[in-house]
Amino acid sequence: MCNEQTSTAVKKESLKMLLADLPLQINWWQTCKSTNLAAKEDFLANGYHGPKLFGSDVQTGGYGKNARPFISNQGGIYLSLVIKVPQLTGQNQGLLTTGIAWQLYETIKQELQIETELKWVNDLFWQGKKIAGILVECPAPHVAIIGIGCNLFQTHLSEELPGATNLLTAQPTTAKTCHLISNLVHHLFSFIPNFIHSDFLTQYKKHMMLLNKKVTLQLGQTAIQGRAVDLTPMGNLVLETETGSRSFNAGEITRIR
Repeated sequence: MCNEQTSTAVKKESLKMLLADLPLQINWWQTCKSTNLAAKEDFLANGYHGPKLFGSDVQTGGYGKNARPFISNQGGIYLSLVIKVPQLTGQNQGLLTTGIAWQLYETIKQELQIETELKWVNDLFWQGKKIAGILVECPAPHVAIIGIGCNLFQTHLSEELPGATNLLTAQPTTAKTCHLISNLVHHLFSFIPNFIHSDFLTQYKKHMMLLNKKVTLQLGQTAIQGRAVDLTPMGNLVLETETGSRSFNAGEITRIR
């Protein structure tokens, strides 16, 4: 399912050096159907024996929330981190997801000097278009597979998907990409043990693109309209609707024009 080539092996060795201070096993391929799928298959076959990072230069079957395809050509970052999260429950998984989005925001700002926007619950946007998505899956209690896809410079991306864009105007060097990945993984290792404290939410809300906007929240087959006014300490979205204030821990929101 996954293939490794010489240039990708160099990236893998570079990441091993940059992440040597972490208790982390690293798997990196040139081509992979899906890093989340590879992570799940490995977990089901071998169980959990410490954190593992699965990454690929290209995904042929990348997917996001609700199994939507995620275009994953050369020029992006596609990775999945398998890690134990002792405090993780069904009630706070949304808080973990929003926190991971914030760690990606911080990493991009530090490494690329670009300030993105956050679209609750799991997307990052720049210049009004999507540049990254996050998918957290839980194959077992207190174990998370954290999938992250981020567009750096994919050729013809906007032609294939008009609602998406690149962060960069040219392909980054392998060194630059590896430093960004290393910074992100270090952020995640620092954040995950303390994610339940939700200290990041104040800053998250300052960069939340649809805060105080009228939105439609799609929850399965149900559409709820209201104004996005806040996030709860658990990272749930608070909507002010015609029938009062309601909070949601999942759903897809779009702005009402």
